[in-house]
Amino acid sequence: MGIIAAIAVVSTNALADPPALFGDLGPLNPEKLSKEQLDQLLPGAKMSRVAASTGSTHFWTNDADGTFVISSDNRSGVGGASLVGRTAGVTAPGKWHISPDGRYCVTIEWKRVPTEDWCRYVFKTTDGYFLTKSAQDRAEKVYRLWINGS
Repeated sequence: MGIIAAIAVVSTNALADPPALFGDLGPLNPEKLSKEQLDQLLPGAKMSRVAASTGSTHFWTNDADGTFVISSDNRSGVGGASLVGRTAGVTAPGKWHISPDGRYCVTIEWKRVPTEDWCRYVFKTTDGYFLTKSAQDRAEKVYRLWINGS
């Protein structure tokens, strides 16, 4: 019975929802990265995310000049041509910078949907990186971001 219980616990943990709120990050030992840390980490970094609203995977590299070209697999089908039941990926130009208060800021000029423009704090955890609008509000949403594969 002990082995079955252990398997059930492992299975439950493996299927657990990823952190959705800032308060959920607590067990992952979150560290808010400073402007200085971001200045070292982000130039040249390979970035990726799964868009919460569409499920599309986006990836880009932060160029040192503050620009990037973002690519999307366009799972939602928004902005891409359909190819025999599949949607074509899309790309868009973007800009990034680190604000004086240490937030990662991004502007993406999508072709067929409104421009995306946001700034978020970056938290490093034992499970990777997360973005959030607030560094204190436990009810604030968090978003997973992969930086250089982590």
